[in-house]
This record gives sequence, C-alpha cells and structure tokens, in this order.
Amino acid sequence: MIDGIVTPRLRDIDYLAPSAPYPAVPSGITVHQKTIYRYSIPTDEQPTLTIQNYIPDYNGNFIKPGHYELALSDDREFLYLLESKDLIAVIPVFKIDENKKELKLYYESKKKLDKDDKRKLAKKKRKEKFQKIIDAKYAKTGATPPRDYIHMEASIEYVKNGGYYLLKYEKGFIRAWGAIKVKQD
Repeated sequence: MIDGIVTPRLRDIDYLAPSAPYPAVPSGITVHQKTIYRYSIPTDEQPTLTIQNYIPDYNGNFIKPGHYELALSDDREFLYLLESKDLIAVIPVFKIDENKKELKLYYESKKKLDKDDKRKLAKKKRKEKFQKIIDAKYAKTGATPPRDYIHMEASIEYVKNGGYYLLKYEKGFIRAWGAIKVKQD
C-alpha cells in the first residue's frame, strides 16, 4: 500500500490464497479426493478384520498389525482393506457366494401377500412409524439411532502350502473370499 492506495492484486482474496503461508488443506487432498469417495462402499458399516502379523508384499511394503474394515466393492470383484476410511489394500476376490435360498425367501416375501402377510406388513409399518419417531428424538440430541442388526464377519488365516493369506468376508447373505500372496524368504 502506497499512500492509502490498494493495488488490484491485494483487493482480490483469490490472489492471496495460493501465497497464504498455511493452506486450508495441509495435505493438498480435498475431501472428495480421499479413497472413501473414490472407492465408494455401499454403507459405513463394514466387518472389522484384526491382523496380528505384518503382511509383506513383493515391493517391500507391508500391512501393519491392527484393526481394519473389510469392504466388498459394488461390482463384487475386490475387497477393500480400510483403516480410518483410508484405503490400505485392494484384494481381488476369487470366489463369491450368495445364499440363494435366503435371497429367494426375501424377494418372495415382498411379492406375495395373504392375510397373515398383511398383518405382518401392518406391524412392519407401525414399527417404521415408531422408528421415525425415535430417529427424530435422536436427531435432536445429535446421536445416531440404533439400526437393525446385520450379521457381519471378517477373518484372515495364513495358508502355509500356498504362501498366502486367505481373507473371508461375510455380510448379510453375501460371502466373498480373497487372497494376499506374500513374498517367501
């Protein structure tokens, strides 16, 4: 500033942003560039996988022991190993299984309605009505309301003959198996 005159470059805040000493995003990655958005998983609730040993790969990298989320991709071709919503590993799925009997019963229950089913449907509607009231009460306090339980399970085991870790994923009616090949010494 010379004699109270502001130069055009100093008037616009957009010119100051790149030269600011502390950027708004220190890592340079914005929210929608994180892996949780790039590799979107269907829900936030995923089974937890506990890894007890270091898992090395052929490039000298490794997965540290700890608790991870195991998620199945939408196309069901990959398992995602996530730590605090950050992608750690992408594991190919070599086998997938759906409980056809349970799925068939689930879809048929939506199609056919007789007297008993109409009563069940009315009961379900009442339950949904009360769930909306409960959700509204939880929304006032900012807490997350409880949801119906869905069976979830994730496990890992080392297969010595093949030299790989076998991952098992189970959520609802879907099961998937993936493998992590490890470098043998």
